[in-house]
Amino acid sequence: MLTAVIAVALLGASGAVAAKSCGGNVTVKGAVACYKARAIVKEFKRTRKQAIQGFKCSGSVSGGRVIEVNCHLQSKRIHWSA
Repeated sequence: MLTAVIAVALLGASGAVAAKSCGGNVTVKGAVACYKARAIVKEFKRTRKQAIQGFKCSGSVSGGRVIEVNCHLQSKRIHWSA
């Protein structure tokens, strides 16, 4: 029984990190500060650059408006959706 509890605990510790909401429809996974994530999304929406502060970003545009932003750097992820 103790072995099973330890195995479940190790799986939970090594599993994927849940997304954290930063407000304004911005979510992050990994060690990204919310103020930085919001700034990266804002800059992508304004400039549509592919690389921002080391993050590689892409987005979806509809009717000339950015409606979705995805940025990643190693195991860090930033997502925004209108």
